[in-house]
Amino acid sequence: MTITRSRRAVLAATVLLAGAGAALAVAPTAAADQTLHLTTVKVPDQSTELDLGAPGFSTGDTEIFVDEVQRRGRAVGSSTGSCTLALVSDTRLVALCTTTILLPEGTVTTQGAFDENPQQGPEGFRWAVTGGTGRYTGTAGEAIGTFRPDSDIVDVVIRLR
Repeated sequence: MTITRSRRAVLAATVLLAGAGAALAVAPTAAADQTLHLTTVKVPDQSTELDLGAPGFSTGDTEIFVDEVQRRGRAVGSSTGSCTLALVSDTRLVALCTTTILLPEGTVTTQGAFDENPQQGPEGFRWAVTGGTGRYTGTAGEAIGTFRPDSDIVDVVIRLR
């Protein structure tokens, strides 16, 4: 995996939620347990990489993005957010990310970090759900993302409580 692939993967994690097929089970209120199965797909012309640290791929660099969110292979919303690199080395890549997932039923916000070996590439992440609006008002929980190999697609399961 090249540094460029690591950078895309780190910043694709910001893309967080993606779903090329999965289902959505929604309970009537945020107080009830809910599970969202989504896929996020990176949209290259809706992503900006900012070289804010030392020149080149380095700590402090940030990606701001708007990715497509899919449910059962159909576009249903977007994931908007940013990821900032906190540590960059030959053996460790750490980023801090926040996202807002915009769905027809409301929004879900997430926050978290991931820690990977850039030589192995991204595997996944587990982030906190920090709130929401609409059907998701007052929600909490976790978002678990799994990267599809050799792509900018992330399958995400969001467990709300």
